[in-house]
Formats: sequence, C-alpha cells, structure tokens
Amino acid sequence: MPNDPTAIAAELFDRLEKAWNAGDGAAFGEPFADVTDFVDIRGTHHHGDGAAMGRGHQRIFDTIYKGSIIRYEVTSARVAAPGCLVATVSATLDSPSGPMLGISRSHITALIVDQGGRSVITTFQNTLVVADGPGRG
Repeated sequence: MPNDPTAIAAELFDRLEKAWNAGDGAAFGEPFADVTDFVDIRGTHHHGDGAAMGRGHQRIFDTIYKGSIIRYEVTSARVAAPGCLVATVSATLDSPSGPMLGISRSHITALIVDQGGRSVITTFQNTLVVADGPGRG
C-alpha cells in the first residue's frame, strides 16, 4: 500500500463519485473488496463483494437516485495498521427526486485495505447529517 493515506482514499472516492454521477453501478462496485460490509444512509447493512455492491447501487441509480449527483471530500485519512487505512469522508448528495429530494449531507467512515496489491474499501459506514437532513441543505 503506498505511503500517502489521503491520496489513496481520495483516488478511491474519486472513482466512486465518477461512477455515481454516471449512474454506473458496476464501476461503483469496483473499488470494494472481495468481502465488504456496507452500511447505507438508512442504516441497512449490506454484505458481499464489489459486484454485489455495484448491483445494489445500480438499482438505486435506476430508481430513487436517478439523475442525482454526489460529491465526496476526504476529510482525513490515516494508517490504522500495516496495509490498513481509516478514512473519513464528507458527502453531499443533490437529488432531483425521491426520498432524498434536494441537498443532503452525510459523513462516511471507510476502512481501506490492501487486497492483492491494490487498495480497496472493505468497510463503508454512511451516516446522514440530520441537522441538514433531506431537502434542508
């Protein structure tokens, strides 16, 4: 795993942002590990590989988040153990319709590990910032 935790996290979240904004579930799933735990903004726990994460996101890209735009900003990243990073990320979602209509903000905690020589996300916890809430941004 390269030496700059912030650069590693930023590269992964840049890929996620581009995939989300393109509505591309398969590309969204690529930065995830073979075994991933993903807790979404509603608190639902998803477990599976990157392909499963991609399929789940494709469903929401095609329905409730159709046409939405996400922006990710890595606010901190640090080495937690050899080959293991913890990153915190701020997210801003602009959704034209659906249950998250308007601007919503959340904070993400991600665990990034080395998997076969590549950095991947193995744990992703997304928490809505309630003070801003859906449509209040």
